[in-house]
Amino acid sequence: LPPIVSHKTILVTKNANTEDNNNNNKKTKKKQQDRNDDDDAVVDAHDRIVADDCNNDDDKDECGICIRPTIIVIQGGTVIKITRKAAGGGNLPSSATQTFLYVDPDDASATKPPIPRPLDDDNDKSKKDDAKTPQQEPSDEETMQTMPDVSLDMTDTTTAADEDRYLKMINSEYRLKTFLGENTKSGADLPLSILLGRTLDTMEDVVNIIRRKPYDYGWVQQDELEKYAHKTVVVLGSGWASHALIKAADTYSINVIVVSPVNHFVFTPMLASAAVGSVEYRSMTEAVRASNPMVQYIEGRATDVDVEGKKIKVELNQLLTDTEDKPEEKKPDPIEIDYDALVVAIGTRVKKSNVPGAATHCYYLKTCDDARRLRTGVGECLEMASRPDVAYNPPLSKTTPKELEPTAKQEERRRRLRFCIVGGGPTGVELAGELSDFFKDICHPRKGTYPKLKDDIEIMLVHGGSSLVPNFDESLRGHALASLEKRGVKVRLNTYTTEVGEDFVVLKDKHTGIEERIPVGLTVWAAGIEPVPFAEKMLDQLPSSARGVGGRINVDKWMRPPMPKEDLMGSIVVLGDAAAFVDDDEDENAAKQSYLPQTAQVAGQQGAFMARMLNRNYNMTATPPILQEAEEGDDVNKAREAWLRLRGLEAAAGFNFLNLGMLAYVGGGEALSQIVVGDVPLFAYAGSTGFILWRSVYLVKQVATRNRVLVTFDWAKTALFGRDVTRL
Repeated sequence: LPPIVSHKTILVTKNANTEDNNNNNKKTKKKQQDRNDDDDAVVDAHDRIVADDCNNDDDKDECGICIRPTIIVIQGGTVIKITRKAAGGGNLPSSATQTFLYVDPDDASATKPPIPRPLDDDNDKSKKDDAKTPQQEPSDEETMQTMPDVSLDMTDTTTAADEDRYLKMINSEYRLKTFLGENTKSGADLPLSILLGRTLDTMEDVVNIIRRKPYDYGWVQQDELEKYAHKTVVVLGSGWASHALIKAADTYSINVIVVSPVNHFVFTPMLASAAVGSVEYRSMTEAVRASNPMVQYIEGRATDVDVEGKKIKVELNQLLTDTEDKPEEKKPDPIEIDYDALVVAIGTRVKKSNVPGAATHCYYLKTCDDARRLRTGVGECLEMASRPDVAYNPPLSKTTPKELEPTAKQEERRRRLRFCIVGGGPTGVELAGELSDFFKDICHPRKGTYPKLKDDIEIMLVHGGSSLVPNFDESLRGHALASLEKRGVKVRLNTYTTEVGEDFVVLKDKHTGIEERIPVGLTVWAAGIEPVPFAEKMLDQLPSSARGVGGRINVDKWMRPPMPKEDLMGSIVVLGDAAAFVDDDEDENAAKQSYLPQTAQVAGQQGAFMARMLNRNYNMTATPPILQEAEEGDDVNKAREAWLRLRGLEAAAGFNFLNLGMLAYVGGGEALSQIVVGDVPLFAYAGSTGFILWRSVYLVKQVATRNRVLVTFDWAKTALFGRDVTRL
């Protein structure tokens, strides 16, 4: 089906020469001439419809554009049939359509006037009179529900009845895109107001960062900052939401205290690369104190909260845990911290409790420690498979060819080199792709460090759904599957993992219910997440309406959860994976509500949004939050207040998520790149072009120039010198 042409006219070309696909020059020229004739016929036919069948100038201006879209079927430059809307307007199709046979006025044999008329049934003379009257068609919803699950193929063998049916299904651009499963948004739907607002917000963030430079250079001391800070903001966590807030926070106006068990932010999309040595851990991390030197950091974990008293209890980390000859350290006593505003950005943890053995025998990929343990585990599997008890060593096995070696020995070696990944989302797919690249490099003849293991390594990706990376477009999902299978990854769809052991997994087919026990050397769990314990502690003190789907905390447009008292509203905000933010505010039925996904992109935008809310000194108790007047003598905040009033932001606007697309690496220098702006798709690539986009975006999105340089060097080092398989 060719692309949609101008004036929302859908063109279906039936070329008499399409069955002849040889390279004869004459036939090729004839086909090209036919196509040129087809184009001319479409323009001529459309012009005649507009000229001859419109009743007034207003209708004429709109005819074929939005009020009466048309479908023109032509063959060899001759118009065969025209289907167009009979009535209605706007972008949605009308429930009534007409099918016309176009009669050329220059044709001497034509006995009808040169205007479109209803198409007669050539095989049934008795229906000619009835065919002249437009027939009422089923509604759009009924038509879409009765569509056959086949691709639209307008070939010469298609019957007239089938052709009519297809034409009725797609009698508008909207219906055509819906029929093909494509996004119906266009460039006119770009969220220009959101893009403009984000640009102005970024300018404001840059000013805040510049204001920190005197402190960075030592021109302003810490004690001098205390006289500026108006309130204390405690931030729990150091992930995407927290890091974005810390970066953009105006620490002259607010006193920021960060509490987190880890003292750094990690660029989580590259954890799979770190697990196989493509990128080093420190290249994709940034210390909390380096993110904003003006914040206070406490290495510990929040264990409880007093919502009404505005206090949190923090359990400090026990340090010196890696020192062998250290004195026995007493566990630090918990501390309490008062706050004016509490930012809960605690994220989630891997969900592993629903499958026996998953919590004990699986590796994960959520933190840098997880990536480090996985890298060590992969190296140990390779060494275990290289030991004399299972390895095939020609110098030690001169009398036993490899094909005649004991079966038990061979099976044990292959078990140790079978890597099972549970979960077919972006994490599981990227890890499978990275592992396939890693094993290809280290098993390369002569240059590889484990060339003898090449034929024994197996990567198995298990997914309970019917397709990998389900959030991507269907074409990209298919490419991910094909690319992984091409590289030797065994993908098992519609398969559940029911048990995980030390050296085995039990898989169950979703359709047949048959279970299979498979020996493995290592299992990685990349399926599902769940809330951390602190979220449940906080929900116990909040109204029941705060409890959201999957243990998340419901929030409003300004990221505020319901509170037990009105005067506490705004004292706690929840960001990132822990927050349940309704994507469609107009849907009041909770059963049909859709929530923003738990992704790094959502969390980062929410963190930056909340940083601006705090910087601007909105009264978070009010709904919507109202801008408060700056104190006398505070010239900076006075200027900010004037700037916000100029933008019409006396009342705070709610959070709007701007979707920018998704990326995923699938190995072999190929990646999936689906770029959108809001709901408007821009382009989608798979393969080497997608890989270039994947690397470019990941490099640009690094949080500091230092990280961009280090990641670039890591990629170059891996390409030049290969993988580092040392285990330190």
